[in-house]
Amino acid sequence: MKGKIKYIFFSLLLVLTVSVTFYSCKDKTDENREAVIKETLTSGEITILTDNTISPIVEDVVTVFHSVYKNAHINQVNKTEKEIVQALLNDSARVAILPRKLTPSEEKYFTNRKITPRVTEFATDAIALLANSKTNDTVVNLEDVLNILRGKPSGKVKSLVFDNPGSSTVEYMLEMAGVDKLPESGVYSVKSNEEIIKYVHDNAGAIGIIGVDWIVQAPSHLTQYIDEITVLGVDNVKMDGAEKKYYKPNQSNIATGAYPLTRKLYVLNYQSKQGLGMGFEIYIRAREGQRIILKSGLLPVEIPTREISVRKEL
Repeated sequence: MKGKIKYIFFSLLLVLTVSVTFYSCKDKTDENREAVIKETLTSGEITILTDNTISPIVEDVVTVFHSVYKNAHINQVNKTEKEIVQALLNDSARVAILPRKLTPSEEKYFTNRKITPRVTEFATDAIALLANSKTNDTVVNLEDVLNILRGKPSGKVKSLVFDNPGSSTVEYMLEMAGVDKLPESGVYSVKSNEEIIKYVHDNAGAIGIIGVDWIVQAPSHLTQYIDEITVLGVDNVKMDGAEKKYYKPNQSNIATGAYPLTRKLYVLNYQSKQGLGMGFEIYIRAREGQRIILKSGLLPVEIPTREISVRKEL
């Protein structure tokens, strides 16, 4: 009996020892695996701050990038333009995607630290003007929109709606109107691009100002709203002069310059090393990334070519 108890005791001790050894080795293996995945052009982990108004297209490219490079993890964080610029200047972010470059005064922070950024243009975006489908007009004069921003009343435009006071669309439209700040009346801001779409859907007479990417690649849960919203045609005085023509924000009109509200999109990389930020910037500017942008409805910097094989016989 004593021998049997002794046998059971040593058996349990052996099982316990093997278990401890197994899990100890497993932990070390996991640690070694993590150590192997260092940051390179196609591996590692990085956070990329993305302008809210262009987040859908960036999300598409990031998703495909992850599917190709299994050891890469890009954490896309969407913020307003003002928040992103502040994060860069506070050194709490190194890679950002914005619809503009930094200004000379903003760039001075990095110049003083002898950091030369990699600035990569990868697409041209458009700012769309949205109206409730119950509104009779399907077009709008740009000057009427700009007058609202100048604090002047307009009989044809009741109000403008932006996603956020710190949005890049606000900065763009203010610059076009030639003013420094939003007027006290006639202009409203909600909390997100999704809320712009819903607000315009529910409020006739309001014009929503939004990145066109949110219309051509809207999340599925917004489809019911977008189906009942009109994307307005906008006149281009600089191109047409006295002759009134109106243009929608599609790829063709963006490419020809017929649509007047367009802006360049950039990857701003302040990593100062060959890391994952550089890898993503190269990818989005290369043929694969440009093809994703082309399919999205935005205008890529380079139109990807298609090779067609021609056979003499069927």
